[in-house]
Amino acid sequence: MTIYVPGKVTLKKDYTEGDRHFSNVSLLLHGDGTNGSTTIVDNSPSPKTVTAVGNAQISTAQSKFGESSIAFDGSGDYLTVTASSGFNFADGDYAIEAWIYPASTTFSVYATGGGGSRDQFVFDNGICYWDYPSAFGFSGISSGDLNQWHHVVVCRAGTTSRFFKNGIEVFSWQSSASIGSAVVTPFIGRRTDGYYQANGYIDDLRVTKGVARYTSNFTPPTAPFADAQY
Repeated sequence: MTIYVPGKVTLKKDYTEGDRHFSNVSLLLHGDGTNGSTTIVDNSPSPKTVTAVGNAQISTAQSKFGESSIAFDGSGDYLTVTASSGFNFADGDYAIEAWIYPASTTFSVYATGGGGSRDQFVFDNGICYWDYPSAFGFSGISSGDLNQWHHVVVCRAGTTSRFFKNGIEVFSWQSSASIGSAVVTPFIGRRTDGYYQANGYIDDLRVTKGVARYTSNFTPPTAPFADAQY
């Protein structure tokens, strides 16, 4: 906001409030950087190394917040992240969320695999989400949703898992399945077996372990996710 002080004017300054669950954040990718850069920074409390594979890179062609996002061309592009117990959700609460700009209806956002367990969040004329060992499919991104930004979430509170699109609960299901193994390696932009390769952009991807964050309809974020606790 603009602050007036006698004899002085402080111009408008943009800021993001802190996140009370920041200590639970396992991965936070803002997609900030210079056009064409393959340096993807993790702003979580315990930063991991993010490796860009194929043509995955920072792009200024599209962005939800800031001036850039992470671009994928649908052909061999994805990110890998250092293995961490922060991606082992076991049977607890969690939230996986991101802003996505799909150029096709085949679009993988987040996937982990290890020890026979997996959790995969992909689009293919809808959402297919694996809450191992059961598979769930439900309506999500369709051809009418292409080339525009959407906030998408998969989260679990107790035994209830939910999928939200643009703040609206699209589908929910009951599962107490254990997700992940002791240490798991996330893939961003493709499924662990190489299918459902992303074609489009991802901005502000956040993974939270131990907190569901969303249990009912909500207003999608209007600013980048915070990088600090409050």
